[in-house]
Amino acid sequence: SLAILRNKTAMDATYKPDLSKEFDKALATLQKDPFARLPQKQAEALIAVLSQNTQERAGEVHTSRFGWTFSSELDAFTRMLPFIISAFNAIDRDCDEVVSNEEFDGWLRNPKIEHHDQDTSWSLTDLSSVDASLPALCTGGLSGPRGLVLIMQHVQQIHFQAGRTTMSLHDCVHTCMKVFAGHQPSS
Repeated sequence: SLAILRNKTAMDATYKPDLSKEFDKALATLQKDPFARLPQKQAEALIAVLSQNTQERAGEVHTSRFGWTFSSELDAFTRMLPFIISAFNAIDRDCDEVVSNEEFDGWLRNPKIEHHDQDTSWSLTDLSSVDASLPALCTGGLSGPRGLVLIMQHVQQIHFQAGRTTMSLHDCVHTCMKVFAGHQPSS
């Protein structure tokens, strides 16, 4: 019984990475290249943070509606995540890592995302051209009626109607997950 107690104590001391730190690293990697392959620890942190039942932001604990019951929404979200980050990068043309409601409005009037136009260069590309360039098995419908613009409109409404004046990439990703989990902006 003493051996079992020692094993239990050793198991309790298992290293657990700081998920929010790895989540932030994952977002930084994806901001540089939205289609980058994340290290295992960062990929796990991205999914784990978004599927937690509670999340702490700015010292406040918030109950999350995501949780593991939203697995199909989480799958849809992860398929769209590179395009969401590309849209955020396109909105954040001054590269200060925050966007205003006005910058968001400008993007919604002329939605384009950062996209490879050749093997080595990125450019702002309209959504229908991006759709046309995607492989057959890749997420399509970016320019459709339930596409990226609708998602980003919901993100803008949810985030800025709460009285905020700016949005970071971190805020954008969390608000997008709310959209995929079925949270609708109030009118």
